[in-house]
Amino acid sequence: MKKRFYATGLADAVGLGMHLSLSVLFFDKAVHLPNAQIGLVLGVAGVASLLGAMPIARAAERFGTRRMLTILYLVRAAAFLGLAASTTLVAALLASAVAGLLSRGISPLIESGLIARAGTEEAVGSLARLRSLRNAGMAAGALPSGAAIAIGEAWAYQAVMVLSAVLFVGCAALCRTFADSRHTAQAGVSRTSVLRDRAFLRITALYGALTMSALVLGLGIPLWVVQETQAPAWTVTLVQLLNTALVIALQVRVSKGSDDFSTARRMMRRGGLVSALGAVVVPLTAFGGPTADLALVVAAALLFSLGELYVIAGTTGAALLHIPEGRKPAYLAAFNLGFAVTTVVGPPLITASVGWAVWSWLGWAVYFAAVGLVAMRVPAPPATGAKVAHTVGADA
Repeated sequence: MKKRFYATGLADAVGLGMHLSLSVLFFDKAVHLPNAQIGLVLGVAGVASLLGAMPIARAAERFGTRRMLTILYLVRAAAFLGLAASTTLVAALLASAVAGLLSRGISPLIESGLIARAGTEEAVGSLARLRSLRNAGMAAGALPSGAAIAIGEAWAYQAVMVLSAVLFVGCAALCRTFADSRHTAQAGVSRTSVLRDRAFLRITALYGALTMSALVLGLGIPLWVVQETQAPAWTVTLVQLLNTALVIALQVRVSKGSDDFSTARRMMRRGGLVSALGAVVVPLTAFGGPTADLALVVAAALLFSLGELYVIAGTTGAALLHIPEGRKPAYLAAFNLGFAVTTVVGPPLITASVGWAVWSWLGWAVYFAAVGLVAMRVPAPPATGAKVAHTVGADA
């Protein structure tokens, strides 16, 4: 059964990879929207993504993961077909809003189904493997998008959206083979308890705060490379490839041991401190030539990537240890919202900070170091919940 969840997660990532690597150009070249309207469409999709996660998770707890995933993938396929057929702002807004509404709700259901009957150690390893597969899938999804960009015609962009929709229909068919059962919460656990679980919400907030490093790597460093360094422009692509390769190769290995809460907290601290060190390295490019700048940017990218690996491993392990029985969909949805919020507030902060030159990177260094140290104050789970017990009646 796990292989089916992995296959679903991989296919889902390929479909999303095609969309994400093409979306801005798609709205420009295929829908012919001006820049301001493109920003509006992307903004609406982003806001919708924050609204859909928790209601979808609660529905999955009530009706079962299999049924919800099947429905969600069919609706997502329809939304992408709607995108492919869009010729006006209104049509693009509607299709993007529906796609956005589902974007943060599907992944937690795949994760909760994958680890439904797993103890913490097994769950951490399974989620790390899933993340590695999803990163590989996102990278693979960029290939057909690259072909569409090279062709440069509207039909090529539309074909990529249709191909994504076909993949999501395939995901729906695969989800139909999952066992269909309900998530049963343990006695005394309220359906709204995730919003009152302060310790878990602190981990979620730290997850969002620390994963800002991934956005700094993906947005801040590329802008710095092309605007403030003598490194060649292809350094930006090299940085992206290095990050993807490291996540695929090392996420499972780095995650080992994070089923122990003390170890998970130390990983969170380490992730923050390593990211801080990466931020300190970046402004050193002000003192070198092209070769030195290239070496320094690569070194910073490696540090940020390593920090990201430790952050994901530590926060995931700590979060899993706090999840009560039968609540994985809702808790994982809430946890993923930590990064979702970061993707909304992070880009304007990062792009604005690049203009502050060296001081911006020193500021980010202080930020990551401080958040990493704060992670050591996250309270441990109750003794009875120190390990995530097998979920009774959950999806296999």
